[in-house]
Amino acid sequence: MSKTLSLIFRFAARDWRGGELGLLLAALIIAVSSIAAVGFFVDRLRVALESQAAELLGADLIVRSSRELPASYAQEAQRRGLKIARTVEFPSMVSAGALPRLASVKAFDPGYPLRGRPRVFVQGSAGETVAAPLPVAGEAWADPQLVNSLDARNGDALSLGESTFRLTAQIALEPDRGGGFVNFAPRILVPLQDLAATGLVQPGSRVSHRLMVAGDDRAQIDGYASWLRSRLGTAERLETVDDGRPELRTTLDRAEQFLSLVALLSALIAAVAVALAARRFAVRHLDTCAVVKALGMTQGELLRVLVGELLLLALVGGLVGALIGYGVHFLLAQAIAPLMAIALPAPSAWPALQAVLASLILLVGFGAWPFVRLADVSPLRVLRRDIQGAPAQAWVGLVLAALSFAALLFWLGSDRRLAAYALGGFAIGMLVFALLGWALVLAVGRLRHWRGLARRPVLRMALASWSRRRGTAVAQTVALSVGLMALVLLSVTRTDLIDGWQRATPADAPNRFLVNIQPDQQDRVREVLGGHGVSEVPLYPMIRGRLVQINDRLAADVVSEAGQEMAQRSLERELNLSYLTALPGHNQLVSGRWLDPQAAEVSVEEGLARSFGLSLGDLLTFDIAGESVSAKVTSLRKVSWDSMKVNFS
Repeated sequence: MSKTLSLIFRFAARDWRGGELGLLLAALIIAVSSIAAVGFFVDRLRVALESQAAELLGADLIVRSSRELPASYAQEAQRRGLKIARTVEFPSMVSAGALPRLASVKAFDPGYPLRGRPRVFVQGSAGETVAAPLPVAGEAWADPQLVNSLDARNGDALSLGESTFRLTAQIALEPDRGGGFVNFAPRILVPLQDLAATGLVQPGSRVSHRLMVAGDDRAQIDGYASWLRSRLGTAERLETVDDGRPELRTTLDRAEQFLSLVALLSALIAAVAVALAARRFAVRHLDTCAVVKALGMTQGELLRVLVGELLLLALVGGLVGALIGYGVHFLLAQAIAPLMAIALPAPSAWPALQAVLASLILLVGFGAWPFVRLADVSPLRVLRRDIQGAPAQAWVGLVLAALSFAALLFWLGSDRRLAAYALGGFAIGMLVFALLGWALVLAVGRLRHWRGLARRPVLRMALASWSRRRGTAVAQTVALSVGLMALVLLSVTRTDLIDGWQRATPADAPNRFLVNIQPDQQDRVREVLGGHGVSEVPLYPMIRGRLVQINDRLAADVVSEAGQEMAQRSLERELNLSYLTALPGHNQLVSGRWLDPQAAEVSVEEGLARSFGLSLGDLLTFDIAGESVSAKVTSLRKVSWDSMKVNFS
């Protein structure tokens, strides 16, 4: 054993001094470092979400509803010795003497927040923050974006509905800040006791009521959650620490999928270089292996030495790649830092181990076969240089490479469907490249006999060399083509999303939306907009409701049988409904007739109708502000959701 280890290190040291391992090791390190960088970055984000889940939620448990929650929920929590806090969130307009700005209003009671501490910017400092007590009656906090857009400063008066608040601080950190639609607008925080005086919460308003619950005993929280689940209404939803802020987790999962795909494509490009470098290494070591076998080393001993050198190379490449990836991941963390108000903890050791394992898989899949074939070289090659190694059997190397790349895709890709698509795409690409490469080699074989090349011996010899070693030429062509395809895919992936959004956005798309306009405010809104040169602005009457029944069956039963994900998501929230009297110009009737404003009729978007299995004549029952309203489906509409105009399901 010690003799074998000594030979492994001696072989590796000699090959390193001779420059034989430089290209192979460099390609391996590039592949591993790209995987490690993504691994370290995603690991830090996941650890941060798990360790700060309660603080991100602002409580241990939250009950959310678009309607005021029953008092029994809070009473039961207090009976169990749990702490509670209430918040109300909705979008509205805020002004400070200038044009009003859309804001996300959060009204809180004195117990808020139950986990974490809000922080504000210190006035007159450059980004310094400090924890501070929340505003009291008549005071408000606001995001810096809102303060800047209003051209306001601390101490100024902010108008919110029928009330006026004094701005006392600018928000730096809000523990439970969500990522829903209402929170795309900058935040303003006001005491819950001042909410009624604003007059903003009216029937049909887009309001989110939340009851926040926290306790020191996890068993008490779990018991209260079990008690709640059996009593939740159709408009109510329970969120726990285990949910871990689903909007952040969804964003993280998508970012991980994209970054993993980028890392794997980068690794594939480097893996092509690994395969080519390993083949070059094997060709240049045929004589060495023949000599050591002629001197008495058995085939088994040589195979162990070569495999040992391969594993040593994988270990060194994995460790160095992990170290480089660790340094590179700080660039990713720095780029995402402005978008996330979460302190990232130190990463775990798992991404480093993952990088070493990925290094082993890459080297075994793309470089092991040329190494292993060296052990079969005949000792007679010392005397007869025309003797090559063992038969190539290129299909074995191809299968190993495909299996290793597939393993990396399904292991690191974090999305099996995406991994399957990528693997299938590359398999089809390799087949196409192989056929084209083979056809090109045959064409070159005929071209070298062309008389016009008689006076160009260098070109003729090059074409002859390429056409005689057809298998090698095709393999190299496929490898380089797959690498170039990966580069192109990286470029397309990086720009396609933004380009597609820009192409889908019409030139006259609106860049501002006003929401939560009350009926008695319409004339004033039109007057203000007209004064700023904005005329003929359509105002869409809206109300929110939940679909509870289809014909004579519960909507939940219909959806559970159909198994449609889109329909299930629609049942879990209130739908935006409108009582327009005329068909919007950017909608198109697919079937049926437009509804009669005087009758109980409804028009449904064709995609939603398909997911629910609806057809003309079906009777839909909605729960609107606690009242049941039924309407018959008289038409199906086609809606362009990327038109950047107001649309309804």
